[in-house]
Amino acid sequence: MKHKLILPIYRIVKQSGPPHETQFQAEVEVNGQRYAGEDLCSSKSAAHQSAATKACRTLIADDIDHPSIEHLPSEYADIEHFIAQIVESTGGRIRKIRPINEHGIYRFEITGSYRYCENVHRHHKKNHIYFIVNPIERTLYQKCYDPGCQGFRSRSRPITEGQSTVIPPMPKNLVEECPSCLKQMPNVGRKQCQECAQLFCSQCV
Repeated sequence: MKHKLILPIYRIVKQSGPPHETQFQAEVEVNGQRYAGEDLCSSKSAAHQSAATKACRTLIADDIDHPSIEHLPSEYADIEHFIAQIVESTGGRIRKIRPINEHGIYRFEITGSYRYCENVHRHHKKNHIYFIVNPIERTLYQKCYDPGCQGFRSRSRPITEGQSTVIPPMPKNLVEECPSCLKQMPNVGRKQCQECAQLFCSQCV
């Protein structure tokens, strides 16, 4: 099975000034997360560099402050399995598990096609979501990276043994872009890469 390298995606999000002195602000998408450059720049390439610098600094600081772990402690293995079942049912996977404080709270970063957000009651087209999990109280809530959902958090939900799902399934007629060729791919015409768990159109896998 072929594997396509997913490169950062740059976008110009703001453009201002007269034609001869146009300034730009860009954002870069890395692993489903978006990072906006902090300044207006005189060229698109400089705006891209500003966004890349912001992403690099944020990711490095995040890893230093909250290093990720491969799995939850063994006594909470059923909770990790519970979340994995939810996201894998629609082509997602757990990308990273990270303790966020000294009180035993964990952040589950989700990648792939699982992007269900309770704020909009559907899967986001591009922006990914994450869960904040309290394994001691056996609860979780959802947040996401979509700018329109900034500050939103879902209601806290119990993690119940034997419960198969807490989230509605992905609609069968959802149409997304292939992350490699950027062509539209219906839900029935996509295939999952065995290496990265991302979904691609049948021609790119």
